[in-house]
Amino acid sequence: MDASIVVLQVIGGFTLGAVIGYILRTLGKIALIAIGLSMLPVVILWHFGVLYVDWGALNRLIGEFAMWIGGQVESIEEGLAGAGVFGLSSVVGFIFGLVAGFGHSVVPVEKRRFVRVKSSE
Repeated sequence: MDASIVVLQVIGGFTLGAVIGYILRTLGKIALIAIGLSMLPVVILWHFGVLYVDWGALNRLIGEFAMWIGGQVESIEEGLAGAGVFGLSSVVGFIFGLVAGFGHSVVPVEKRRFVRVKSSE
């Protein structure tokens, strides 16, 4: 195999994985905020005794959903790992995008400090 093809697969896989990881991280934050804000009235009404919430059933539902998501992620990882160099670099890029993201600045940003000058009065 030609070295330029391998390099293009590594760069393309890492970039694609990083973008997908970053998008999933951003969507996950939005989803958690939306779920938290939608559950807030339920918890408040439950606290005042207006609603009855079966917390055990809610925990079971969340557990089943988490197990389903885990199974989906494993099947995607197995498929990408079987794709060779592109798949391996995609997984590494996905982890980078999910954990680190694109918040790093290439150009160093100068930190400015505002200092209050004491007056001689």
